Amino acid sequence: MQSSRNAIDISSASVVDLKAELFKQKEEFKQQKAAAGDQPISAASRLRGKKPGTWVRQNKGVGERAKRDQAFLDEVGEPSLEASRIALEKKAKLYDKLKKTGIEDETLAEEILVDFDQYVDEFGRTRIARKSQVPKEPLPPLPSSSNISLEDGDEYQPTMMSADMYMEQERLQWEKEALEELKNPQHYDETKEIRTKGVGFYRFSKDEQERQEQMRALKEMRNETLQRRSLKQNIKDKRKLQIEARMALIRAKKLKTTEAPDSSSSTGTIISETLPSTDDNISTLAESEVREEDNEKAVIDLLASIRKQVVQKK
Repeated sequence: MQSSRNAIDISSASVVDLKAELFKQKEEFKQQKAAAGDQPISAASRLRGKKPGTWVRQNKGVGERAKRDQAFLDEVGEPSLEASRIALEKKAKLYDKLKKTGIEDETLAEEILVDFDQYVDEFGRTRIARKSQVPKEPLPPLPSSSNISLEDGDEYQPTMMSADMYMEQERLQWEKEALEELKNPQHYDETKEIRTKGVGFYRFSKDEQERQEQMRALKEMRNETLQRRSLKQNIKDKRKLQIEARMALIRAKKLKTTEAPDSSSSTGTIISETLPSTDDNISTLAESEVREEDNEKAVIDLLASIRKQVVQKK
């Protein structure tokens, strides 16, 4: 049993309206069925008689404009359109001819509307085009054996290259370097390691002859360094002997008061015989210091010359 809460209040007027709508639909269906005869009635045929929607309706004046355009085309006629097409084709052929050969007739050059200009492209070919299509920057002339001389290792690089041409040139350069590496002895290549090099890192040349010269120069510098190191060590040893001699003299003077005169004289004689002369040591030290300064200057000059050679090679 339905509750009073869910009950729908239906008035007599609503029932009458519903019956009227049902009767109207039945009459329309009977009319469509009578018009169709034995053919089945589809939903599309039932919607034909209804009012078209907003997206189906055409804008106002579209049909009239289409009629006017068709009337104008009928007035112009097919012969005039064909004549215009032939004239345009003839004009296009004339433009193509002028682009290839140029304008030789002065009268034609004054009458023509398109301003053609002649220029040389990046491949050395003469071209005629509109001024708007001509490159603004003049292209350099192509190299020839008569008017250009390239240095050793230099190659002519065109100013305008596509991405494919540039990649092909890089590939050829890489193959050339790879073949040269295979021919030459293999050495350490610092470019294949991603790390920070130390302070004493030295980049040798890839040229084998120049590499040997650099190694010979480094060996000479190494030998000079060892000589300087041994010289300084000799100076230190001599100074140490001088200090020991002075300390021995001081100790001998202190013992002079306690020991006998004969023993003190014998001690002084022993010290003077065993230790070198102080004057000789001083002169030797002076000569060593002068020689050391000369060696330092020679090493500095050698380093500067090697760096200058490396910069010039690059």
